Amino acid sequence: MTVAITGGSGHLGNVVCRQLVEGGHHVKALARLDTLALLDLELDGHIELVEGDLLSPSSLDELCKETDILIHCAAKISIDGDPDGSVHRINVDGVRNVMKAARKAGVKKVIHVSSTHAVQELPRNEPMTEDRPRKVKGAPAYDFSKASGELVVLEEVSNGSIEACIVRPSSIVGPFDFKPSKLATALLDFRNRKVPMLPAGGYNFVDVRGVAQAVVTAIEKGESGEVYFLTGTYHTIREVAQTVSKVTGVKTPSTALPYWFLMTVLPFVRLYAKIRKAAPVFTKESIKTLKTGHPNIDNSKAKQILHLKTRPLEVSIKDFYTWYDEHGTV
Repeated sequence: MTVAITGGSGHLGNVVCRQLVEGGHHVKALARLDTLALLDLELDGHIELVEGDLLSPSSLDELCKETDILIHCAAKISIDGDPDGSVHRINVDGVRNVMKAARKAGVKKVIHVSSTHAVQELPRNEPMTEDRPRKVKGAPAYDFSKASGELVVLEEVSNGSIEACIVRPSSIVGPFDFKPSKLATALLDFRNRKVPMLPAGGYNFVDVRGVAQAVVTAIEKGESGEVYFLTGTYHTIREVAQTVSKVTGVKTPSTALPYWFLMTVLPFVRLYAKIRKAAPVFTKESIKTLKTGHPNIDNSKAKQILHLKTRPLEVSIKDFYTWYDEHGTV
């Protein structure tokens, strides 16, 4: 069948495209300027690129035309608020545009890629399941935008307009990270001995290939109106550093800075970033994310229904480095 995808040139998106092609599907990908991640698929004639973005209804109409399934991967990630409003426009208004285009074109089903950030982490002493309350206004801009985007999708479902299900990945790691992502940059910095100290806390990490496979499986198995956590295992940042050291043989830092210290030096970090005209190394939001990262996200629903397969973090990190060294694209 014909499967359309937004965010196809992103980390998760390009791996989804590869698995769709392997499954014999015709793939249409919404793309702007950066299509490096899809270049090999395009040159081999396995994928059709549609120029445009989430805020261009006409390009979304073209993407959805004669399409059976739409996978919505595109989003704007932010760990520093939404100063220009683009996070809301892309992650909420963009979802609304996508759902409208899919409905108009008669798309049979939408797979909406959200995030674990969409729901509340507290309390941390109870397993996090899909029925956790969503974030509300006052939460970090990215988190609230992902929660709001989910509600847009579910409203369309409740109106009977279209079938759709929602998947919520955690922090994705693994090969084919062309951009690169913030996590891939951190892994390279670890290997290049550019990280002098570690922040306290941790997060849930999941292999990109397992997430992509579950997304593709959701085409057939995902139930309309349902939500699935596509997550792996919780690791502290210290454990991530130790894993990098084990994989690469490079000595990594072992000292984790406490939250109070990170918050104390935050104004100086922001000032330094402003002088360098670069993004700050960490923000209040990223500190909070590591502090509240849930240690026990229940992915049993996705394992049972979407056949989610997870990999040890060591395998994901090793495979990322191997891919990077072979392609040299980052």
